[in-house]
Amino acid sequence: MPAVETAMPSSNKTAIVKSAMRTFAVLEFFRETKRAASVTEIASALEMPQSSTSVLLSSLVELNYLEYDRKTRRFIPSYRVSLLGDWIRRSPFRDTKLTDLMEELWSATGGETILLGQQTGAAGMRYLHVVPSGYQLQFITHAGQIRPMVRTALGHVLLSQMPNTKIRGIIRRNNADEPSPSARVREAAFLEEVERIRRRGFSESGGRTTPGANTIGMLVPLPKRRAPLAIGIGGPIERIAAKREHIIEVMQSRLKELTDKAGSRFIER
Repeated sequence: MPAVETAMPSSNKTAIVKSAMRTFAVLEFFRETKRAASVTEIASALEMPQSSTSVLLSSLVELNYLEYDRKTRRFIPSYRVSLLGDWIRRSPFRDTKLTDLMEELWSATGGETILLGQQTGAAGMRYLHVVPSGYQLQFITHAGQIRPMVRTALGHVLLSQMPNTKIRGIIRRNNADEPSPSARVREAAFLEEVERIRRRGFSESGGRTTPGANTIGMLVPLPKRRAPLAIGIGGPIERIAAKREHIIEVMQSRLKELTDKAGSRFIER
């Protein structure tokens, strides 16, 4: 594959840290090619050692900036990359589908906290983007924060699309990392809750993961081969309870609209 225009600049004229330069060169490579690529293709295009390229790409996967498809052995940028410049409102690179959806949900549900999350590592759930509540009393979390999958509503709904054998492994790993015995989950009871999530199509924490707070989570319809994403609305239990049915209806309606607009490129998970 011929080198693309994003080949790395010469570092002898600047004080650029090599790892930072290579990271952005990889992201610029994807901006130019607009497709998934293997480690060999990326290393060749950027004229980087394949071993160093492999280590860098693995690190970016671990940080949720890239996704890796084991079947095709190819990498592609994650939604987290598109959200990096979301604060620049006039940017032509803004991911309008997901960030606009979050803002629409924020307005439609009275300004509650809106959350977007994705699995990270073997058993963690990372918040990729957060639209904070407009209320003084609110559910507070931050983009980049990682929590055990079994301890979040978004983690629960992400787990619901996995086979039970894989869920059991994640439960055991989260429980092993949990220092408080009372906070560990019981496998049988948790799997029963996962089955309820599968049937109704959403998760609900109800104060079980964060005392006093309730979050309702649903899967985001995504293009084929993309890592699953979950979206949620959270706030104090009493306030969420008062508009629970409205929140569920609005989330289901907006996610369906997202699927309908995207057409055949998207799938229901």
